[in-house]
Order: sequence, then C-alpha cells, then structure tokens
Amino acid sequence: MTVFRLVLSDLRSNTGIWVGALVVTIATAAAAAVAAAMLETGLALVAAGSERDLLRAAGLATVATLVVVLTVVAVAAVLGSVTRLTIDLQRRGYALWQLVGVPSRSVTVIVRLQLAVVALVGSSVGCLVVAPVVPAVLHVGLSASDGLRDLHERFGVVSGVAVVVSVTAVVVLSSLRSSRRAGRVRPVEVLRDPEDAQRGTGWGRWAGAGVAVALAALMTSTLAAAGVRAGAQVVLIGPLVTAALVAVGPTLFPAVVRTWTRIVPAHRSASWFLARNAAASAVGRSTATVSALVITIALPGSITAGFATLGDAIGRSTGATLTGLAPQSFLLMLGGPLLVSLSGAAATVLMAGRTREQEAALVEAAGGSRGVVVARAAWESVILVGTAVLVSAVVLVVTSCGQAIALGVSVPGTVPHLGLAAAGPAALVSLVLMVAAGTLPLVVGRRRSIPLVLAAD
Repeated sequence: MTVFRLVLSDLRSNTGIWVGALVVTIATAAAAAVAAAMLETGLALVAAGSERDLLRAAGLATVATLVVVLTVVAVAAVLGSVTRLTIDLQRRGYALWQLVGVPSRSVTVIVRLQLAVVALVGSSVGCLVVAPVVPAVLHVGLSASDGLRDLHERFGVVSGVAVVVSVTAVVVLSSLRSSRRAGRVRPVEVLRDPEDAQRGTGWGRWAGAGVAVALAALMTSTLAAAGVRAGAQVVLIGPLVTAALVAVGPTLFPAVVRTWTRIVPAHRSASWFLARNAAASAVGRSTATVSALVITIALPGSITAGFATLGDAIGRSTGATLTGLAPQSFLLMLGGPLLVSLSGAAATVLMAGRTREQEAALVEAAGGSRGVVVARAAWESVILVGTAVLVSAVVLVVTSCGQAIALGVSVPGTVPHLGLAAAGPAALVSLVLMVAAGTLPLVVGRRRSIPLVLAAD
C-alpha cells in the first residue's frame, strides 16, 4: 500500500515529466502507424496474387523500406532518449523511496512498470487518433508514385496492435539500463548530485553505431562499383550516418557543446555563461534534446543532399535531369520521423521545467534579474540547436562528399550537394521551437516565491 501511494504521489508531483513522455509516445505511434499501414497494404497485394498486384507490391516494398528505416532511426533515437531522460529527471525521488524503505529491486520494477503503462496508453491513444486518417495520408503520399496511385490502403486491428506492442517494447527495452541504475545507486549519492555522473555511451550504443557506419560504408562502396544504377542507396546513407552519431551522443554531444561555446568569452555575458554551464553539465537532458534536433535537421538534409548529388552524376553521364522528391513523397518518408523528433525536442525541454525553474530561482537568489533568467533560457536553446547544427553539418559533409567520390569513380567530376535547402529551414524551425519552449514558460508562467521553488522536491 505504501508503494502504491508513492507511485500516485510521484505521478502527481511529476505530471510534466510524464505528460511529456506520453506526448512523445503518441507521436511515435502515429508515425509507426503509417509504416505499418504500408506493410499491411503490401501484404494484401501479395495475397491477391495477380501479376499486376505483385508488381505493385514490389514497388510499394521499396517505398515502405525507406519509410520503415527512417521511422526506426527516429524512434530509436528520440524515444529512447526521452525514456532515459524520464528516469534521470526523477532519480532524486527514487532515492527518497529507498530512504523510506522501498527495496532497490522494487524501485527498478516500479520504474519499468510506470514506463510500460505510459507507453501502452500513449501508443494506444496515438493509434486510435490516427487510424481513421492513415489510409488517406498513405493515399496522398503515394499519389506521386507511378503504379501506386489507386491502391486500397488499409490499417487494421492487427497493424494497430503491432504498433502498440512495438512502441511499448522500445520504451521498456530502452529503460532497462537506466531503471536498473536508478534502483541500485546509493541514495546519498543521488541526493548529493542528482545528475547521473555515470551516464555515458554503453556498449550497445557503440555496437549500434558501428553497424550503422558499416552499412553506410557498404552502400557507398556499392555506389562506387555500380554507379548511378545503385542510386537508390543515397536515400539511406545519410540516415545511417545520422543514427551512428546519435547513438554515441552521450559521449559526443557534451564534448561538442563545451568546444564550440568557448568561442564567446564567459565574461562577455552572464546569461551566456550560465546557459553554457547548464547545457554542458546537464548531460542527460542536453543529450536527449540534441538527439531529437539532429534527427530533425540531418534526416531531411542528408536525403536532399543524396538526391541532388545523384542528380548531378546522372546529368553528367546521360544528360537527363533527375527531379527531386515530390512533396507528397517527401512528406510520406519524413513526416512521421519529423513529427517524432520535433515533439521529442520540445518535450525534453518542457519535461525539465521544474529543474529549470529551480535553476532560475537560484540565479535570482544570487542577485540575477528576471531578464538574465529569460536570456539564459534563450541562450541555452541556441546552444542546443547550434550543437545539433554542427553535428548535422558533419553528417551532410561526410555523406555528400562520400557519395560524390563514390559516384565519381564511374562519373568523373560529380559535385557534392549539401542539402542546405532542406537542412536550413529545419534548423530555423528547430531554433524557433526551442527558444519558445525554453522561454515562454518563464515569461507567461505563474511566478512562485524563490524559497518555495527551492524548497520543492
């Protein structure tokens, strides 16, 4: 009974954290539903068995593979980061549970059950909300593809259940390490330093990054061997490199933050100094936010860069012009992943609202003005977006130059294109969203007394 009361109290006191996690799982389920609908539609074509249906199923399989891969990259990066952040933000509360007698093993089990329930509810809501419109979305997305315009798109109960189970499984699996650590850590260590000092890139992330890099290298070598005939590979190379960098984000992103923010001397601006230290020290929330932002910027940029570089090679070899992706196809491939990444980026900022409020109260208690507090929040958002832009730039340069060099084996003179037409607007939208999410709660929110904020757990 005591444990039950603790769980209810936790849900009430950390409503913002759990609502943020719930919103991200809803967005994830919505994105996964589109991929599941494509698979179900393709299986229905195969079951029909006619030669025409089999040809259409093959064409749909090509598009579905791209959508599934891009969705998996976004979901694995964003949902996993948000899940771990959900636990990290509540480590102090879990430590207090142990102090009142809750066994460490029970803490681990409760954390996993909480996340499983949130994932189950969120993914179910997401499927129920989008189920009526998924066939229509799929129909519009496929309208630009020859032979796929008059399909009978479908999204049934089996696909919905598969989405719910998959999203819940991702949440639970990504929580295993963090929940185990939350239950095992000594309470005195957490109460002294709520930030997880042991946070880093585990062996699973390093292995995943290695696999992604190996696949990207293999696809690039295929371009070198087969030339423009293997042009479909360009869509996946960039996302694989993006996935590799996001996988090692807990190690990479803090180092990038500390390095590039040294450009502005600390004595020039107190708000910049505070924002830089907050972004560099709060590794957990910074990594979660930057991971989502890198997905938002690098995925559309790298895909656009790949098509433009391939188009340059085709133009030099045949004189033909390769038109870029139609808007419908672009939204079909990237609409879901971008929904997940943008919702994840905003949620990671809002989920840490109470922590940020306490940090702002400390600044004011030390004599800082309200303007400094708001400027600090804005600068922290700029720092996080700037870090994501730098990491995304590495993705764009590496993938576009690698593709140009590979295609240049059979088509000398192929020029790399960086995909800035897509990456630039994505970065701008990310900046506006992040600054708004970071500063609006401070500007329009109800102010509480500094002692009350600092005394709140």
